[in-house]
Amino acid sequence: MRIWNLVLKELKQFRRDWLMTTFILTLPVLQLILLAHATGSSISDLGVAVLDHDRSSASRRLTTALDNREELDIRHHPADLAGTHRLLDRGEATLVVVIPAGFAADLSAVSRTPGVQLIADASNSVPAGYALGAARDGIAAFAADLAKETGVLPLRSRKNLVSPIELRTTVHYNPTFNFRFFSVPAQVGFIIYQVTLTVASIGLARERELGTLEQLMVMPLRRIELIVGKAIPALIIGALNFLFMLAIAAFAFEVPLRGSLSLLFALTLLFIVVEISYGILISSIARTQQQAILFVFVLAMVDMAFSGYMVRVKNLPAALQVVAQIVPFHHYLTIIRGVMLKGAGLDALWPHAAAMALMGLLVTIVAVRSLSRSLD
Repeated sequence: MRIWNLVLKELKQFRRDWLMTTFILTLPVLQLILLAHATGSSISDLGVAVLDHDRSSASRRLTTALDNREELDIRHHPADLAGTHRLLDRGEATLVVVIPAGFAADLSAVSRTPGVQLIADASNSVPAGYALGAARDGIAAFAADLAKETGVLPLRSRKNLVSPIELRTTVHYNPTFNFRFFSVPAQVGFIIYQVTLTVASIGLARERELGTLEQLMVMPLRRIELIVGKAIPALIIGALNFLFMLAIAAFAFEVPLRGSLSLLFALTLLFIVVEISYGILISSIARTQQQAILFVFVLAMVDMAFSGYMVRVKNLPAALQVVAQIVPFHHYLTIIRGVMLKGAGLDALWPHAAAMALMGLLVTIVAVRSLSRSLD
């Protein structure tokens, strides 16, 4: 009976903390719904760029045949090959289709074999594999339709139609389709995210729980100095953690670092500062270290669902894809994968850096005001 009374007391205290109760009961449900929807959706509408050097009716018909595939969505028509590389670096295209000059003439010539080049971004091997497979099927169907019109029987294998069009496939960033290249940088980013947010959020919560916050308040420190003093250790720990994790990823798991280490380190410091601002905001709300850790856990679940850590953001509903743009972790995963796997520079990554900086500034303003009110 005494134990039951204690259980009732704990449940009543849990019910009184309405904010924490709401987070615990609703956010895990939201995450489960989002992940189930994203992982249950088929991969479709993969971005495709078509570089058409032939500009003939045959090349336009081939482009239409590819666009009719459910898996592919032709969004870009770059003017040159350099433009296709920029699209791949920015992640705006999963596949590039290059139709050479003379494609239509080669189709009608008996002695020549027409060719098409496929260039895939395999930094994420799963959509790249889907895009290449869909493109091959689309080209084979185009060749079959053309053969029916001309009265020439298409070649057949034991099971499938074989296209008479020669496909030259080039795989960028991950030629072996090693999924570890995609997953390990994401894990490095998540560890940095988790460690930085935890250290930043428990700093003031620990002082408040131990009763030493009042002692800090009577010291000759301004509020901003107190906040900066608590933020710097989190910055140092996050930076050292990043360097250590990056070394393990590069040397133990052989994940390439094709871009600039200094650029990646600078953008990582920006991400760490942004997460520190979120940690300060949590510190202004949490009254104990346990509450702070719980807030971090809940926020991490939500950010993972919107970040592209496990599933593509484009698999989410359109409205939630917009929400994902205000999640700093989403932008940082794009940055770390872009620098490590693609060798991308600031010219391709600056929109993500700017989005992180803007969110960090807004959250910092809210966090400082909230903390100032809680300290008064």
